[in-house]
Order: sequence, then C-alpha cells, then structure tokens
Amino acid sequence: MPLNKPIQKQYFSITEVAEKMGLNASQLRYWEKEFTALKPKTNARGKRFYNQSDIEIIGQINWLVKDQGYTISGARKAMRKRSEVAGQMAIAAESNAAEAPMEFNREMLLNRLKSVRSELESIQADIAG
Repeated sequence: MPLNKPIQKQYFSITEVAEKMGLNASQLRYWEKEFTALKPKTNARGKRFYNQSDIEIIGQINWLVKDQGYTISGARKAMRKRSEVAGQMAIAAESNAAEAPMEFNREMLLNRLKSVRSELESIQADIAG
C-alpha cells in the first residue's frame, strides 16, 4: 500500500457543498425536506455531512430545477419515476441474465430505455404544459 496516496474526503459540510454546487445552504436544507432521497448524516449538534451519493442527488435536483425548469413537485415526481424505472430495469436484468444470451439482453434493455425515455418526456410535457 503506497504511503504517498492522497487522502480523499468522504464527507463534506453544507458550506462546502453549497459553494461547490453554486447554491445557498438554505436551498440545500429546503431540498432535504422536499426530497426524501437526500438524507445527509448529522452529528449530535445537527451539523450536516454530505457524502458523494448525496452530492450526486443534489446535482440531479439542481439540474432538474435550474437547468430544466422543473418545479419542486415536478422534480420530485421525475426523480421518483427515475428510481422506479431503474429498480424495474435492475430486476428485469437480473432475472433475464441467466436465461438469455447477451445480445438479447442488450436489445431488451435498449427497448426498455427507449420506453423509459418516452415516459420521461411525457412527464416533462405534463409538467411544462
């Protein structure tokens, strides 16, 4: 094990995350209440510690709200739908992995991804219009 390997941080404070993402700390605290997927660790005094997974979720929320123009409730629905679809795809992939050759799995997943895309586009159209 090399001794000169740089140490990578596992947890980040709310201030560090807010600066990194170009947000306010109050926005992050508000999003914690609105999005159940965002649950940073807290110590006994209530100080928040975000891990890389939390930061990725914040990035998704930020992209949906700021870049795509979703409302908070629309972003919540989109994220919920994404997690449901991802779970369904994982289950389907596991059950079919042993039963079918790799080419069939690729084709099946490609078709499923296309249908997921159309579902997400229809959700976006419902929210926007």
